[in-house]
Amino acid sequence: MIFPGANYSADCPLLYYAGFKFELRGYEKISISYDNFLKQDKSFEECLCDIKNSVLSQLHNSNLPKYDDIVFVSKSLGTVVAGWVEEELCIKVRHIFLTPIEETLPYIKYGKGIAAVIAGTADKQLDADILKEHCKKENIYLKQIQGAGHRLEVWGDIDKNIEILREVVTIY
Repeated sequence: MIFPGANYSADCPLLYYAGFKFELRGYEKISISYDNFLKQDKSFEECLCDIKNSVLSQLHNSNLPKYDDIVFVSKSLGTVVAGWVEEELCIKVRHIFLTPIEETLPYIKYGKGIAAVIAGTADKQLDADILKEHCKKENIYLKQIQGAGHRLEVWGDIDKNIEILREVVTIY
C-alpha cells in the first residue's frame, strides 16, 4: 500500500518503484489518494483529520485482513497517515517510512514491524539527529542518505539522485 506525501505522488520515483517492485513480488498495489484536502484553507491538523477520514473510506472495501503480508510504503505526510491507519484498524503491517516528519515519531516504535526508516541528512522537515536518536532508542533500522533533502535528492546532481533511488529501491 502506497501512502504519498503532500507534494510527492505515488507516481514519483521513490513510490512508483516501491509499488512496481512489490507488484513484481506478487503483492496487490493500493495507492492512497488525499484528493484536494491539502489545498484547502485549513490548519495542518484539520487537513490531517480530513485525510484520515478519506483514507478510512478508501480502505473500507479493501478487506485488508485477508492479506497474509501487508506492507505500507509511505512518504512524508503519508508516514503519519500510515502509522495511524495501522493503529486505527488494529492490523499487522510492515512499514517502510520514507522521510518521516515530526508527527510520525510516535508511530516509529520498537515492535511495530518497521522494516526501515529512510531519510536524508539535509531534510529540513525533521532534524536528522533527532530522527537518528529516536530510531536508535527504538532499535529501528535507519538509513540516512548523506546530503539528501526531503525528496531524498541532492539538488543539481542527477547522477547522485539516480544512485540514491537505486539504493533506496534495493532496501524495498
